[in-house]
Amino acid sequence: MNDAPVDVAPEATLNPLQPIKGKAIPLHSFSAYLDHSWSDKWTSALGYSALWMSNTNLQTPDAFHQGEYASFNVLYSPFKAFMTGAEFQFGRRTNFSNGFHANGYRIEFSFKYSWDFRVLGKS
Repeated sequence: MNDAPVDVAPEATLNPLQPIKGKAIPLHSFSAYLDHSWSDKWTSALGYSALWMSNTNLQTPDAFHQGEYASFNVLYSPFKAFMTGAEFQFGRRTNFSNGFHANGYRIEFSFKYSWDFRVLGKS
């Protein structure tokens, strides 16, 4: 769970000898993606994932609480060694209790060429 910044957070207790303890933060998460081949040359992937943390009572209001991520791409491979494409990405962070949330948007373009080079004969 790479979105979550901490694993353990302080939590208040009723024990006067140990008024604060460290607690592992429970979380829930899922991820769902679909890869689809439109043809021999065109493919796409569409997906969404989310993570929710059960914050402790002593975490600061700006502590991470929820993250969401979605993406969609279209890839084109006109021949075996070459691929190019574009991808749209969306991300959202929501804080624990101060009401802050932020959205992020990104468009990426990429290409790949696979070199085929053999040193000692055929493979």
